Amino acid sequence: MEKGEDSSFILSKLDLDDIEEVVWEPYHKDGPGRPPRNPMGIFKALIIKRLRQVPSDKELYRRLWNAPALRMICDIEAEHKPYNPSQLTRFRKHVGPERLEKIMNMMIDELVEGGVINGKTVVMDATFIKAYSKRDPHNNRRGSSDPDARMGRDGKTFNLGYKAHISADSESE
Repeated sequence: MEKGEDSSFILSKLDLDDIEEVVWEPYHKDGPGRPPRNPMGIFKALIIKRLRQVPSDKELYRRLWNAPALRMICDIEAEHKPYNPSQLTRFRKHVGPERLEKIMNMMIDELVEGGVINGKTVVMDATFIKAYSKRDPHNNRRGSSDPDARMGRDGKTFNLGYKAHISADSESE
């Protein structure tokens, strides 16, 4: 299975109706104000970013401009621009970590039911991601330009950054 096929295959195995309700919770559907870009399309774009190992939001934006198949998967109509990196960032902020965790649990259940993963053997790993920020002079344990970054163990030393915990099904990778 090639990288383009795997993301389409995995998205086709997911029943996204329940996930769509959770994704739309922080957005308004009617009333005053500009209607939001399709949050479900943005969610699909972020899934594609992870599955195809796209390194940045800017690179995802570039790929969405150049690949009609990706635009179709992410619900972007031909006459519209792809999702801007700032829209992707705002989506993450609006949905928040609690809803994202709920969505991930729902997706894992769907993938197990769809037979994409079996979920019997799960491996976990943690890695340190260095932040490009200096320490805050008022609070030595967090970053000044990146207030979400924290001091953490990076091998034998301590650095400013994030700790990413990753779990994967060992048989289906």
